[in-house]
Amino acid sequence: MRKALILLVALCAYCAMAAAIEPSNIVVTKGGRSYYKHKVEGGQTLYALSKAYNVSEAQIVECNEGLSAANLRAGSYILIPRIEPMPTPKDGVKEASKQSETTKSGKYLTYEVRSGDTIYSIARKYKISVSVLEQDNPTIDVERITPGMKLNIRRSESGYATTEDIERERDKRKAEVAVGVGEHRVVAGETVYSLSRTYGLSEEEFMQLNALRKSSDLKVGMIVKTGIEEAKERVEYKGGDSKVEAIVDVEHDEGVVDSLSAQRAYDYFMSGEQDSAVYVTPAEVTFPPLGRHHTLKVALMLPFHQKGKVSPYYVDFYRGVLVAMEDLKNEGYSIELAVFDTEGDSGRLSDIVAYEEGFHEAQLIIGPVYEAELRYVLGYAEENDIPVVSPLADIETLQSPVLFQMQAENDYKYDKLADIFDGSREIVTIYAGTNNNAYASEMRALAAQSPTRSLNFVFDRESFFYSRNADGTNGEEVDILALMRTKTDKAFVIVAAAETDVDRILTTLSSTKSAIEGRGMTYGNYVVVGNRKWTQSNIDHQSFFRNNAIFVVPYHAKRSDEPIRLFDGRYVRAYGVLPSMYSYRGYDAAMIFCRKMFTGIDATMLDETFTPLATSYDFDFIDGHYINTRWVREHYRSNFTIDVQ
Repeated sequence: MRKALILLVALCAYCAMAAAIEPSNIVVTKGGRSYYKHKVEGGQTLYALSKAYNVSEAQIVECNEGLSAANLRAGSYILIPRIEPMPTPKDGVKEASKQSETTKSGKYLTYEVRSGDTIYSIARKYKISVSVLEQDNPTIDVERITPGMKLNIRRSESGYATTEDIERERDKRKAEVAVGVGEHRVVAGETVYSLSRTYGLSEEEFMQLNALRKSSDLKVGMIVKTGIEEAKERVEYKGGDSKVEAIVDVEHDEGVVDSLSAQRAYDYFMSGEQDSAVYVTPAEVTFPPLGRHHTLKVALMLPFHQKGKVSPYYVDFYRGVLVAMEDLKNEGYSIELAVFDTEGDSGRLSDIVAYEEGFHEAQLIIGPVYEAELRYVLGYAEENDIPVVSPLADIETLQSPVLFQMQAENDYKYDKLADIFDGSREIVTIYAGTNNNAYASEMRALAAQSPTRSLNFVFDRESFFYSRNADGTNGEEVDILALMRTKTDKAFVIVAAAETDVDRILTTLSSTKSAIEGRGMTYGNYVVVGNRKWTQSNIDHQSFFRNNAIFVVPYHAKRSDEPIRLFDGRYVRAYGVLPSMYSYRGYDAAMIFCRKMFTGIDATMLDETFTPLATSYDFDFIDGHYINTRWVREHYRSNFTIDVQ
């Protein structure tokens, strides 16, 4: 009786211990099988673990070489097979019968996983949420599907989900689903080439390890095997005021990361998504010439529709490309253009890259227009040595040796104003009720070596100026006529945000100058450093001339100039409307890069200046991609001419 009581107490203790064990939320894959990674705590036994995870002790031992009940140690990690619990016989008969009836009634389709599929691409294809797919396939780890697996796909009317729903679900699951040792979750911009290099594999080894038939089968969100299980060590990158840590493979020689790459590695490390991160700034690549007898195939990717509405800007860009196609044809070039509406939608972009034949045939890609969209294209382009032209984005984070940025780089914007901010002029900054703080900050940095003064502008049926206190409040009233009469040369920087305030300030300055001149008095020469946004506003452009306004712009097109006048005439005849700056940029993109594809893109491009229409472009290889460094300075002179530099 006593012995039976002891056994009963022991059994109860085991059951209590098993109930107290919290199953691990870390899931890893090894040899195609899925396991929980469990950290053993004091007092836990194989028996208790087997009960907690609903597996046998033998199954646990089989997964951990050398493990036994005697050498199970607290603090160690073990693998426990991830097996979905089987239904009880009674429920199982009912469930099997129910599932059979459901299948017979046509509720499910059967889908065989193909190379390059992810659970998210399948979900988008069938418009089914991933949670529904997981529910309908309880014995499969849907995050780690492999070619040949068969999935039950519920018909869309039973589990409909939009692309936006699936993208939100992917972001949420990304944070919840742990990536195990020797695994990596693919993010936008990563390729077979970059990942194989990161993990010390050849491209063939990496593709074989992950059952990829071709490089384009690698998709964002996919969890891939890295083949790396060796020890890792931590390295640091110190840049500016920040310190960035990354985890790198000890056996790699490339324990060096640049500022951007280190930050990416750190972000990945902190998110727990990977155990190894080695990034190196990409080197320049070259694209050999096609030769005049070849036909160039171009993919044009634009968001013609945004939120269900047609965007006139990108229609203009497309029309500019078509005018360029006509000119290139007249020059003897053969070009085929495939046009894709990205709709500004990540799911649509993924589908284009994955499935569109016209995209796969392209030898040159123009677009997409936003940096976030470019991430979906660059991986494919790197793998297939295809140049990608970003026509409008000011790219801040992406790096790729196949990427060409046509938008002038911000770091070079104010080189054109060096003579204004060299200390020879007094810089007078004028604020109003609301101000463009980013522009004000840029101007303060430029004026660091110059004598400065700050004013507040107030309009109350008349214009008043006050000295600006350190806290932004009004100080003493300032006589603007007396200020302008001083012989010191000045540059007025107007940081007011409202167009009406800018217009009034410009009018006050020009009328004050006219009053001084009318009285035969002298005054110091002045210019107004304008915000380029003014040129696209309702501000009276005549006041630009009256105030000697200077603008630094990424594109200059004066309609009276011969090349623009001829282009405008052709455009109006073809489309019945005047072209916009988007039309000019579309023309430039096609003319520069289609021509270069026939002659070859190499280091000599960095020595060339391109002026296909009115604005010039100079490219340099900076921060891992090709960037246009050419800004244009427009000086609206008081004789009503524009000096362009």
